[in-house]
Amino acid sequence: MPAPGIVARLVALLALVVATSGAAETDHEQVREWLDRMGRAVETLNYRGVLVHWQEDRVESLRIIHRADENGFRERIYSLDGDRREILRDGESIRCLLAGDQPLLMQTQLTSRLMPNLPINRLERPESVYQMSMGDSERVAGMMTRIIEINPLDQYRYGYRLWLEKETGMLLRSALMNEQGRALQQVSFASIELGVPISDAELEPKLDPERMTELPVFDDIPSSRPTDPDNASWLPPRVPPNFELVRVETGQSGDGDGFEQLVFSDGLASFSIYVEAQVSADRRSRIKSVGPVHVYSGSLDGKQITIVGEVPLMAVQYVGLALGRSAELRQSQ
Repeated sequence: MPAPGIVARLVALLALVVATSGAAETDHEQVREWLDRMGRAVETLNYRGVLVHWQEDRVESLRIIHRADENGFRERIYSLDGDRREILRDGESIRCLLAGDQPLLMQTQLTSRLMPNLPINRLERPESVYQMSMGDSERVAGMMTRIIEINPLDQYRYGYRLWLEKETGMLLRSALMNEQGRALQQVSFASIELGVPISDAELEPKLDPERMTELPVFDDIPSSRPTDPDNASWLPPRVPPNFELVRVETGQSGDGDGFEQLVFSDGLASFSIYVEAQVSADRRSRIKSVGPVHVYSGSLDGKQITIVGEVPLMAVQYVGLALGRSAELRQSQ
């Protein structure tokens, strides 16, 4: 029979385990409730405000006007500094007007930050590679917020930090976090008006489309549902755990050559693999970084392979190294 002191310690330990489990369950329920509120706010609220987008040493300010009604939502984003740019969104249709050689990177980053499509059910799976928790309260754009932490459980994806307005759940700030907990980039409202009437005139472009470059823009938020791999003519030897093929697109590059785009996603993070004909004799593989975006380029079986995504270096290396080994194996046979 165990000594009374041991029994007491076991009872205390059991109570601590039960209490910790209960606290974790409560925290999880709170996260789900807040994320549900955020989704409703983004879909149903009218708002206008000034955004600040920060990445490394680059800072830009933008004005956003967003209206949601029985016809869906319309949105207009335009630059307040630098070259003049406008992004117009009507439901799933997106147009980008720009005065110079501005890349579409601004749009692709802002879309996923301002209109997050968080697949709660997938994040709650037992095999999920993210851990969600409630954070502190902070003031953003003059309003009190609650912070949601979404942290990865491996090195193949970034973490996310979301600041949600306490009354409505509206997303006021978001940050992409590295494994050391440092913000790689942030999008934050400097000022915002919630629940205000938005007229049709506010949503019309002020740039003349005939004098601007108009580029079609595709929504970069992939569906979290997997697609049939048979839709792709080529697949990589392997991808990081929990990433699934969610979309296959085909198109033509500027020089008229065809390419295939394979989009892989874990529900939050995503990367694309572009497959096209090998046109260069140089078959060396390369990796480049542009802030949190990493790009791998190499070749295999007469195809040029480019991997690009807002994912850590380890993610593109994981796929790229597999391609390299496959190429070496074929050369040795």
